[in-house]
Amino acid sequence: MKKNTKKIILCILTIIMLLTLFPTAVFASEADFEPRMSAPKSSNPYYNRRLNVYSQQGYGMPNCTAYAYGRIYEITGEAPLIKSGNAGSWWFSNKRNNYYEYGSEPKLGAIACWSGHVAVVEKIDGNSVTISESHWGGRYFNTKTYSNPYTKSYQTFYGYIYASDSVFVEEPVVYSYTQEKSEFAEIPTNPFSETELLAVESEPVLLMNSPMLTNAVG
Repeated sequence: MKKNTKKIILCILTIIMLLTLFPTAVFASEADFEPRMSAPKSSNPYYNRRLNVYSQQGYGMPNCTAYAYGRIYEITGEAPLIKSGNAGSWWFSNKRNNYYEYGSEPKLGAIACWSGHVAVVEKIDGNSVTISESHWGGRYFNTKTYSNPYTKSYQTFYGYIYASDSVFVEEPVVYSYTQEKSEFAEIPTNPFSETELLAVESEPVLLMNSPMLTNAVG
């Protein structure tokens, strides 16, 4: 009975520790990414004067920078670090200030930058990239799919700013230690499901560096 009680306490404390270290509400995987394929409503705070600095300064949509700012804010839940300048300056401002990583490969939620335009990557299907965008003095919102960003008329393509990378994380891995084998065994995130317990031949003992956990089950 005492042994079972210790196991229950260990399970509860471990789950609490995992939730603290890996809060599932903060991060998402690419599979969870929801592309924006329709225009945001005027009441959406990411695109109006409530949260959008471009809108607050009188440069709201239709405007590619106002839209890209709002879309990144919507994806990440955090105000973008690039918050001034026209579309042609975003690429250089990001490089100069080391705001985000950047490169030539498209990623979901990345900012596609041309010499006079910015847009946001919503879908990637092989060599095809779908972006969402707005246009200063033109269309309020639209999506476009291309296979070569360098073909945009009268525009020089600079690359992609990976402003949304912070929300995409790999699934965390939990390590256990088996006494009989004396070796580390990699098991999925939830170490307490029936399938995972069967996969471990001997009773796993979680390595504990925390005095609180050690005292609780000692």
